[in-house]
Amino acid sequence: MKRTFNERLHLYLTGYRGCGKSTVAKLLAGRLQRAVVDLDEVIETDAKMTIAEIFASENETGFRNRETESLLRIALAPAQVISLGGGAILREENRRTIRHTGVCIWLDADPEVIAARLSSDSTTGDRRPSLTGQPVLQEIHDVMAQRETLYREAADLRIDTSGLSIETVVDQIVAAVVPNGGSI
Repeated sequence: MKRTFNERLHLYLTGYRGCGKSTVAKLLAGRLQRAVVDLDEVIETDAKMTIAEIFASENETGFRNRETESLLRIALAPAQVISLGGGAILREENRRTIRHTGVCIWLDADPEVIAARLSSDSTTGDRRPSLTGQPVLQEIHDVMAQRETLYREAADLRIDTSGLSIETVVDQIVAAVVPNGGSI
């Protein structure tokens, strides 16, 4: 752990889509008795559009602008568990906000595991656009390679979720960030 977790800090979950951020965030928030926020859901609610629709009408820059605005607003709220979109770490401004307002956990997984998870999620295609237009597994490899340094820079802790249950991932996070594994 790079930083010490406390009751005033947000707990951010980052990583490529399909690594379990949203699911882990819900269970983790319950365990820590905190509110949970899914940044992508906030953006969609505010825009009254899916992420795919935002990309289609405003391109990636428009989406990233909305993402930064939403993150800044959420970061001002009392401490929560926040599931970030996979690309939230692309902007230095976002990484700085994360660094100054919380502890960041990077959930990672093997590309093949991510591809299997995405193929079993019926909402992925409707809500999330392809970022490269490549076949799914190639896109995962390429985008993860492009973002790895940024995930590493933003994260205080990395957990490979490949083959782990959601409960095990939550247990590992709690063991790593909560003093004595107790509640905040």
